[in-house]
Amino acid sequence: MPDNLKKNHRASLFWGGLRLSELNNEAECAADIVCIDLEDSVPLDRKQDGRLALKQFLQTYKPTKSVQYIVRMNSLDSADGQSDLAMLVNQPAFISTLLIPKLESVEELIQVGHFLEEKNSPLNLFGIIETAKGLEHASLIACAHPKLKGLYFGGFDLSTAIGCEMNWEPLLYSRSKVVHAAALGGILVFDSPASFVDASADQEKLYNYCLRSKALGLMGMVTKHGSQVSTIKRAFSPSAAEIERAEKILAMFAKDPSRPIVYEGKLIELPMIKKLRQLF
Repeated sequence: MPDNLKKNHRASLFWGGLRLSELNNEAECAADIVCIDLEDSVPLDRKQDGRLALKQFLQTYKPTKSVQYIVRMNSLDSADGQSDLAMLVNQPAFISTLLIPKLESVEELIQVGHFLEEKNSPLNLFGIIETAKGLEHASLIACAHPKLKGLYFGGFDLSTAIGCEMNWEPLLYSRSKVVHAAALGGILVFDSPASFVDASADQEKLYNYCLRSKALGLMGMVTKHGSQVSTIKRAFSPSAAEIERAEKILAMFAKDPSRPIVYEGKLIELPMIKKLRQLF
């Protein structure tokens, strides 16, 4: 995966499509990704209101340069999803990516990817793996179309779909499968929000939760609270100790690549050298 894809995608702040007038302060815009949500946060009888609010927002809002703005549209197999797509495909604005919920098949991804190409749209795609069918086909989906740049792990919906608890251990296999799929496709992969209700109050607990996701291979995490953004970014960023360690090992490798490297009692092989280089 190109290095520029892996950086600055740590905290994804999901923001309701009917609350866009409130998206204007530093806490929200500190996120790496702001996802405007037209799906779960907008009631069925107000979908058109959500699209109109988004259209007005795109015409008047001054985006933060460091933020990537994306839109979670409604399901592609719904009339609202098709209306979302029709509105956004030619919208001259700062939206970079469409997020497809409940992505389940290669066919639907290819269909929307080809549609964007036919319209000469610069929009890229993210998808959420949050159904049993989507999980089964995740590896194929991740490799199906060049416009797909990342996968979100939809733990809440997926736990309901497969009948398990929304906790770490019951979803370990599912998380790992989505991480594996993203690696196959060379794309980004993000975790769902922390499941415990006191995440905003207990930042240290949130931080440790993020570290667990990071260790599994996830590159960032979703939140719906601006107060969690800085903690998530800190957890998914290399620490000063990690950077110092990487610099020392890479210096040893550069001095003589032919010699085996042992650092702090551990053998450092070439795959680790490649991984350490990605920190910079």
